[in-house]
Amino acid sequence: MFKRILVPLDGSRFGSRALRYATAIAQHFDAEVILIRVIRHTTPMIAAEAHGVASPAESEIAVQAALEADKQNVARAKRYLRDKVRAIKSRHIKASYQVTIGEPAQSIMQFSKKENISLIVMTTHGKSGLKRAVMGSIADVVIRESGKPVLVIRPQTSRKK
Repeated sequence: MFKRILVPLDGSRFGSRALRYATAIAQHFDAEVILIRVIRHTTPMIAAEAHGVASPAESEIAVQAALEADKQNVARAKRYLRDKVRAIKSRHIKASYQVTIGEPAQSIMQFSKKENISLIVMTTHGKSGLKRAVMGSIADVVIRESGKPVLVIRPQTSRKK
C-alpha cells in the first residue's frame, strides 16, 4: 500500500512528531522514508537589510549575500536531515533525504509527483485566524492540490479539564 513516504521537515520541534508516525508506518509496510526540507529563497532585499546595504550601487553585494545565505541554509538543512536519516536507518528502515530551494507547498507537491510518493506525512503548526488567512497553510495546499494521501499531525496541545 505505502512504499514511499515523504516527510517535509522545517527544522521545528513539530516535525519530529510527523517523523515518529512516518517511521511507524514505514516499518509496518516495509516502506522507504524520504525527508524533504524546502528552503525559501533568500531575496536580495532581505540579504541587503541584513548586511546594511541600502543603495542600488550595492545591489550586487545584496545578490551575492542572498546566494551565500541560501548556500548556508542548504548546508545546515543537509546536516540536519543527514542526522535524521542516520537515526531512521539505525532502525532498519530505508531512508533518504532531499533539500531544495523554493516555495514549500509547490516544491513538496512537485517532488511527490516526480518521485512517485505514496503518502505524505506532515505537521501543521496549528495557526489560526488572521495569521493563517494571510500566510495560508502549507498543509492545506498540499492536502487540496497534491492528489496524494496526506496524514497531517497537529501540534500537541495541553488539554484543560
